[in-house]
Amino acid sequence: MNHLCGVISNGPQTGDCDDEKTAACLALLRERFESDLARIELTSGNCDATYEIAYTELPESGIRPVDDVTLRRFLLADRNHRTNAFDVDASYTRLIDALKFRKEYKCDEVVSNLSSNITPDKVRECRKLRVACWAGLDHESRPVVFERLGQFFSSGNANKVEMDDWIVHYLYFLETHFKKMRESSKKMDGKVVCRIVYFADFQGVVSSILSRKIWKVVPLLKTLVSAVEQHYPELVDHIVLFNVPRIASAAFNVVKAFLHPTTSQKIELFAGVPLERMRELVPASVIPIEYGGTNSEIDYPQTETAK
Repeated sequence: MNHLCGVISNGPQTGDCDDEKTAACLALLRERFESDLARIELTSGNCDATYEIAYTELPESGIRPVDDVTLRRFLLADRNHRTNAFDVDASYTRLIDALKFRKEYKCDEVVSNLSSNITPDKVRECRKLRVACWAGLDHESRPVVFERLGQFFSSGNANKVEMDDWIVHYLYFLETHFKKMRESSKKMDGKVVCRIVYFADFQGVVSSILSRKIWKVVPLLKTLVSAVEQHYPELVDHIVLFNVPRIASAAFNVVKAFLHPTTSQKIELFAGVPLERMRELVPASVIPIEYGGTNSEIDYPQTETAK
């Protein structure tokens, strides 16, 4: 949240040219939010949007100043994908709920820890059990993530870690997206970077289907989407799932059912490794060697199995 505060200059902060309707709805959302903000007093006395803030300085509601980049993400999250109509009321409710969630789960402590390169031991353990890496930047300077999702499905790891620990691990994962986007924007002299590109390797998913382990992962994924991800809307620009066998279609349809329609629209499925499509989205130097790229420097180990 507010990941570009102190990085980009004053003025238009959305990164996209908004049409008149979008700009008007964004203004309505800001007006409604600021009317609430005016009624509270932050302990810090800071009335400006900031990337880092101590969660102890926030009121119980978690309400805090937010920038236009953040507001726009919440506005777009509730745009009807068929009619392109905005729902300012839904976006406002989503934002208020997200701020309360951040306070409850101490998300700003996560931000502070990441800035200080502090990672809890439990999060480190979870990263070995659900492997993902930030491989570099795409052609638009957006962070690129690769994940061994098929191995996670087949490992049985989902049920060997407490749900609360998976949630904290996922918070560190999502907040790292913001950190990477912030770093990229700095390198690009204040260019607005507000989304990532995500690739998931489904190699190994067949064994999870045959052993039925995949159905034990679905409750975890559903919880992460419903309890966490809804508070981090519009973070991903492209979602590419590859090495997806035809037999996995039933499982995919189950997962797709609880995804937000806006998210579902961004998903691309490939039976093998779509190297040509990958190269359209990211430089070859970002793609791991095992997928046909030239990136040999990333930390992208095989998934471990929890004991």
